Amino acid sequence: MVRSITFLEAGYTEQFEKIVNPVTGRWRKIRFPSTVALIEHPREGYLLFDAGYSGRFHEVTRRFPEKLYAWVTPVTVSPETSAVGRLKALGIAESEVSQVLLSHFHADHIGGAGDFSRARYVASRREYDYLSGLGSVRQVKHGFLKALLPESFETRTRWVDEFPVPLRELGEGWYGSDLLGDGSIFLVPLPGHTLGQMGLFVPSVRDVDYFLVADAAWLTPSFREGIAPMRVTDLIFHDPSSYRSTLSRIHSLDCAKRDAGRLRILTCHCEVAMEKERSHAL
Repeated sequence: MVRSITFLEAGYTEQFEKIVNPVTGRWRKIRFPSTVALIEHPREGYLLFDAGYSGRFHEVTRRFPEKLYAWVTPVTVSPETSAVGRLKALGIAESEVSQVLLSHFHADHIGGAGDFSRARYVASRREYDYLSGLGSVRQVKHGFLKALLPESFETRTRWVDEFPVPLRELGEGWYGSDLLGDGSIFLVPLPGHTLGQMGLFVPSVRDVDYFLVADAAWLTPSFREGIAPMRVTDLIFHDPSSYRSTLSRIHSLDCAKRDAGRLRILTCHCEVAMEKERSHAL
């Protein structure tokens, strides 16, 4: 089983809270951290779920049409606050990361992927092929900056698009892909935000079952209260209807499991939730 999960902020952007939480949010800008989950496994060593931003983002977005992404989503990141920088502060070299699991291909999730020289990648082939087949302007519209990925990406990637294992801990209708074949880490399909977005289910870490839902919900109130974002966000979703269906499923799961206290559902952009997780680790 997994030894530990540590949550690291790898850059951030700021957006209006009201857009992602139109019910109780306010017209104020709040931080949306790009969270990376550092997973320690007894056999595989260190794995990352997503890669956050890195300085490469600023290099790539100097030109058009990639510059449009930076205009719409201004990013703050430094060498020290990238995933590699955060790991270095923990005494972990980038070469010690064996796998980087990409929930989806938006820039805030793949920005630091190229910083890991020895890692294998895990991602959705369907999503990658779909995005790679678009023109450069449409790629930017879909939040995909292909230049953020290393040239060797395709040859170093294990593609996951099948999810045959019933996840009984989550309940009926939930399925995953057993990443390591030992029941310790499962990739879970969470479609809608992008074509092939995946979450991560990690059971039995210090008596907690973690379900990391990536961008299937942006803030904790989104899934806890079943609050969908403003319709303007449909512009960046692959399938808005599927997004709302996925969010509803996560809301129902939270309602069913909340009182038991074992399942912890986390989005990667909720600063309040991530601060709470870091306080648990102290």
